[in-house]
Amino acid sequence: MAKSYSRRGFLRAAAVGAAGAVLAACQPAVVEKVVKETVVVEVEKAAPPGKKQVRILASSWAIAEVPFDVTAREYNTMQEDAEIILQTTFEGWDTKVIAQINDGTLQWSAAGILTPFLVMKTWTATGMIQPMDTFINSSSQAGADQVLTDMIPTIKEDGSFEGEFYSLAYSFENITFNWRVDYFNAVGATEAPATWDEWLRIALELKKWGADEQIYPTAFAGALWTDVGALICSAMEQPYTAEGLIAWESPEMIEALAFYKKLIAEEELTPPHGSDGWLDAYYSGKVASVQAQSSRGVWGQNAFGSDKVATSPIPTREPGGGVGSVYWGNGFAILNKAPFPQEATDYLVYTMGPQNTWFQKAVIKSGKTPIYNSAYENIIKTDPQMGIYRWMVGMLDDVNRSVPAPRNNYYTIQNTMFQKHRVTFTEVGSTMTPEECAQLILKDTQDEIAKQKL
Repeated sequence: MAKSYSRRGFLRAAAVGAAGAVLAACQPAVVEKVVKETVVVEVEKAAPPGKKQVRILASSWAIAEVPFDVTAREYNTMQEDAEIILQTTFEGWDTKVIAQINDGTLQWSAAGILTPFLVMKTWTATGMIQPMDTFINSSSQAGADQVLTDMIPTIKEDGSFEGEFYSLAYSFENITFNWRVDYFNAVGATEAPATWDEWLRIALELKKWGADEQIYPTAFAGALWTDVGALICSAMEQPYTAEGLIAWESPEMIEALAFYKKLIAEEELTPPHGSDGWLDAYYSGKVASVQAQSSRGVWGQNAFGSDKVATSPIPTREPGGGVGSVYWGNGFAILNKAPFPQEATDYLVYTMGPQNTWFQKAVIKSGKTPIYNSAYENIIKTDPQMGIYRWMVGMLDDVNRSVPAPRNNYYTIQNTMFQKHRVTFTEVGSTMTPEECAQLILKDTQDEIAKQKL
């Protein structure tokens, strides 16, 4: 099964282009059957008389990566009064869910993937979801009493809003430094760079070493969180303002933008603009390192071997400085006025709870980091077969000192403005200063926010 999921993750990864605004989103999977607007994971069968049909919506990329369909079949064999029916989300699904909530005809009980920095504010403000605390505490499923206590505190905070818990995650992602061990070793670097200065020094060595083969020493994934959003987290203790924006005018952001431009436009150590075509180059062996989501390191291991690629915490401006990295959970929420909220929660606990070691291992093998402390102690640190994932312990340490992204709908706006100005800023020979770039992004962001009503 390990090989099956690794290969599925790798094949999926190979089809993905450069990272866009929605970091957590993945490409749709091939589906089996379309029923109206909804793709059914298994061919839907009528539930036996008296059985509750507990419908759960899930992003197709999540079902492609981890075995929710397998656990649904297992769970259904043990239930006498409930039948879990997994369905993939479809275009406009959230609008339909809200309409059904309002007219009392809601047919689904839970939905995912909830990415808190993207949609927590919207899903709560529109009344689409409800808190899960009561349902978790009322669940009779094994492991239910450990879900919220075993969960990494910062992941619990990420899944909460205004003091209530809304999003039960099956994994988290953070921004990491993914590097070719063999390439770094060739220039005498046996560990990932710990600071920006070390990153620059090694990259300059790699540029000389890989010149004949046209190997890029480093790269970025091309989204706000993977690029300067992660850099500012590595540079300061509070990277967000009281208004819930990135601290664009801070001295640390100016330094981050200056370093970003130095790598890309001044020393030409990356693909054009830092990320153009980086993924194809990565799989062609032409990228020595990339700052991107942690799962990208596992994708590289699948492509080149676990001894050739490593995943490490991102370099920081000063040794041990900053506040970890950008991170987010991949979660499920209970829909407001759900017909079967307790039954849906019970299935999610059965599948995603800390007691389900088999599922936790499947998540780990997909390249996603687990959300429970026990998974690190009982699986990653102790299971010999999971040795290649020991790097995830570093991610645990990293996320423990990180802070959740603000709960608003500003990320997409800021990313849009970042994309608008970063190309000009990172052109070779560009005269735009870091201060000018930051001011343009901030002004355009504030102008757009002024038009928003949510």
